[in-house]
Amino acid sequence: MVSTNKVTVKNQVLKVMGTSTLLITKLSVLGVLTLNAGLILAGVGDRPTIPASGEDLKLTQGVPTKKFFADRLADKQCQAELQTVQTQYQYNKKALNDLINQKSSPESIDRAEEKMNESRNLLLGKTRKCGSCANQDLEKKVVTTHKKEYWYLTDGSCYLGQNKDEATLNRIYEKAVSRLKNIKKYPSKSGGFKALLEFNEIDMNSGDLLPPVEKIDYTPFYAFIGVRGPMAFGFPVGFWYIFKNDLIEKEQGNLKEFSIRFESVQKPANFPTPELNIQSASGKLFPTIQRELTLVQGMWYVNNQGYFRYYTGADFGINIPFGIDFALNTLLETLLTLTEDSVSEE
Repeated sequence: MVSTNKVTVKNQVLKVMGTSTLLITKLSVLGVLTLNAGLILAGVGDRPTIPASGEDLKLTQGVPTKKFFADRLADKQCQAELQTVQTQYQYNKKALNDLINQKSSPESIDRAEEKMNESRNLLLGKTRKCGSCANQDLEKKVVTTHKKEYWYLTDGSCYLGQNKDEATLNRIYEKAVSRLKNIKKYPSKSGGFKALLEFNEIDMNSGDLLPPVEKIDYTPFYAFIGVRGPMAFGFPVGFWYIFKNDLIEKEQGNLKEFSIRFESVQKPANFPTPELNIQSASGKLFPTIQRELTLVQGMWYVNNQGYFRYYTGADFGINIPFGIDFALNTLLETLLTLTEDSVSEE
């Protein structure tokens, strides 16, 4: 079913545009992006580093995390609006799942997905304003090494500790850790994180992608990831890289902490350029313009006090004069997905 859709989509694109025209258009898009690199003033500085594991006091401006998120609850009007969009999102999500289970037409399924995504975006907006998750502003940093590096940094946090007892918080923590160790649950096509088009453990010697497992219980592990990017002049972009993941678990007194700290590494010599496609709810595939990233870093951090944090930084090699809202929504969407899965009764 998927492979048939894949061929059909590509054939449709080629029919409309022609093979050479499509290639020229893709190259033109990437060329325009590269030319835009001059739009940011050159700067000299150190490369960003992964933050220390723990709560983000820069986000809270030094206020304790619990108080920072509790104060957000004081906006009663926003809280009411948040509840309204949350209810609408859940309704639209159920409607989509019902259509999938009923094996309805691809057109009706994809329309329902679009409607669900619209309500999800409204939910993200209200969550950012007064919900259980918040993020720093996107930070751009130009670094000069042997070349200019254009780093984009995102950092967000969620707090679920309000009015929850110790046993509940420990259950949430264990589910979050289990979720982050489950390779099968990462890609969006497997019901995972929306931004992730592909996620596979990789053999760094052979360059082979390994079968996904439900629990990574060793460290480090290496993985290939394909990430959904913003639309660039009407074309969806897909970024990919190979990275090393270090899993760290700590326990001191009543505090339990888990983090994944990751950084990109050089791809194996025989690793082919991957094919990244966006898959709709009905199974239709939409090709992306693919771009490899060679400098990426990030961190997941969770503890049993109800705190979640996700940081990413990447050198895109170019100035990207668009996509800031997309980047922040991607961060918040990823965080919110983990918190939702961690409190789910399933």
